[in-house]
Amino acid sequence: MLSAPNESAFPAPGLPEVAIVGRSNAGKSSLLNALVGRRKLARTSGRPGRTRAIVFFEVEERFLLVDLPGYGYATAPKAEQAGWSKLVAAYFDSRRPLRGVIALFDIRRTPDDLDQALLQMLSDRSIACKAIWTKADKLKRRAQDLRSQELSRALAPTEAGISFSVKTRQGRDELLDWIETRVSGR
Repeated sequence: MLSAPNESAFPAPGLPEVAIVGRSNAGKSSLLNALVGRRKLARTSGRPGRTRAIVFFEVEERFLLVDLPGYGYATAPKAEQAGWSKLVAAYFDSRRPLRGVIALFDIRRTPDDLDQALLQMLSDRSIACKAIWTKADKLKRRAQDLRSQELSRALAPTEAGISFSVKTRQGRDELLDWIETRVSGR
C-alpha cells in the first residue's frame, strides 16, 4: 500500500491499474476491502471524506487497485476538497497504465450533475468504466432491479452496471471478472 498525497508521490508506472472513484461515502474503501477479501486493508469510516490521498494497493503482484478521494459532500474544508479534485485530475491526466475505472453510485441516490460530470470526464479521456450500484443490500431484489434500470438510463454508462453489496457479496464475482478482463487485456 502506498498513499500519495500529491502527484510527486505516485509510484513509478508499472503494473496495470484499476481505479475506484465515486462520491464521498459511496463505499469505495469498503468495496476495495471486499474485492481483496481483507476487512481492514483500506480504512473505512461512516464520515464522508475519509480518503484524503490517492492510495495504491498492489494485488497479487499483478495489478494495482487505486482508491481515489471521493467527490461531493465531505467533512473537510472546501479548500482541501478542491485539492483532492486537482489530485484526481492529475492522476487521470498522467501517463499511468490505467486499464479501467470502477465508478460507484449509491443505489438509493438520484444521480446529479457531479455524477454526470464524472462519467463525461472518463468518456472524454476514453477510459473504460464499470458502473457499480453500491449498498444494494439496503433494497429488496425487485427494488434493486428497478433502481439499476433507472440508474442505467440516468447515467448512460458504456456498459451495464452491477448491483453490489459488501455485506452479501452480491456482484463481487462479476466485478472481479471485469477487473480480470481489464488487467489481462482479454
